[in-house]
Amino acid sequence: MKTNKMAYLCAEKECRSMNTEKLKLFIQGRKGLLPKIEAAVRGQKDIIWFHVPSYGEFEEARPVIEATRRRFPDRKILLTFFSPSGYIPLQHYDKVDWVFYLPLDTPWGMKRFLDIVRPAKAIFTITDFWPVMMNMLRRRKIDTYIMSVHVEPDSYHLSWWDVNYRQIMRNCYTCVMVRDQMSYDVLTKLGVPRVKITGDPRIDRVADILKEPWSNPVVDAWCQGKKVFIAGSTFPAEDKMMTDIANRHPDCKIMLIPHEPDPKEAEAILAQARHGAVKYTDYAGKEPDETLLGAQILVVNTVGMLARLYRYGYAALIGGGFTDNMPHSVVEPAVFGMPITFGPVFGRESHCRNLHAQGGAFPVNDAQELEAFFEKCISDKDFVEQAARITRDYCQRSTGATENIMDTIFA
Repeated sequence: MKTNKMAYLCAEKECRSMNTEKLKLFIQGRKGLLPKIEAAVRGQKDIIWFHVPSYGEFEEARPVIEATRRRFPDRKILLTFFSPSGYIPLQHYDKVDWVFYLPLDTPWGMKRFLDIVRPAKAIFTITDFWPVMMNMLRRRKIDTYIMSVHVEPDSYHLSWWDVNYRQIMRNCYTCVMVRDQMSYDVLTKLGVPRVKITGDPRIDRVADILKEPWSNPVVDAWCQGKKVFIAGSTFPAEDKMMTDIANRHPDCKIMLIPHEPDPKEAEAILAQARHGAVKYTDYAGKEPDETLLGAQILVVNTVGMLARLYRYGYAALIGGGFTDNMPHSVVEPAVFGMPITFGPVFGRESHCRNLHAQGGAFPVNDAQELEAFFEKCISDKDFVEQAARITRDYCQRSTGATENIMDTIFA
């Protein structure tokens, strides 16, 4: 398959996962993109370029981006996103000099992009396999890295047909930085010449969040000083499960943070809730009232706060495990110390596997098992305390990836 055809297929697959509004932002955000980038970076040299697909991968890269800014305060840093879910909330991120969308992976677009930016270093996160872009970086001999890579022995990337993945991993990176020994073993067996175990910088990020003296007045008023059950980055099926559980447990407060702040999904939750539900955006910047204080469910229908909101929880459901996706970041609640659950589709997420094996996370297969987990968390104090110790200790033992990555890239 020709490289440019593969590029279009990759972009098409990503776009199919977007809702209509998100796809509209994706298209509009790229109008006149290259002239804008050219006007911004004209005359600049030795640019350090970070690219992340969306918001989740940004949180993975964030500790390294901010460490780069501290180490090189005078260097110019460019950050690009593929998806509106990252670009929209972070377009004014103040730790870099510029934030833009990434042009589509076409020969013409990527050539012009690299001619304009002329990066000294290109740094990617987890899964950046745009074949046109990666091969152009290789031919131009640009210092190129990818971090936080995790690959399983049965990964579809290792199938016979995914020759682009193998070619990119073998030939296009100065160093492939992986989370764990399993990924190291798989890639070295695959013939990748430069692989290094550096760990997961997202754990450094959540450890920093743990230390922040952060609170939110709307959530403070709603919680009224008590810990609550938190369901984070949920999809509609998980929202329905949690709303049904809330209806059968009227004395238990539940915070729902949907994966996408879709107005229709928020309204569906409010319509299904029998004991009161409110949207965060209806109270942001306003004085609390009796409706907020009396609501059983708080729907946080905005982005950017999830990792910090877990400090309000005694237990958590991580969304994504009941879909074709994997669970969202399990270390975000784990760092605050609490039992965690997620759906059955979690096998490729190493932190979920590790915490499950150690007794801090508890996968469930259906709504009945989710409710059993919920009831155990509200009735068994010893269970909650033991799981809290395990999840908290797991994060404390796993910090340090950021410095390992910085030493690899900038040594």
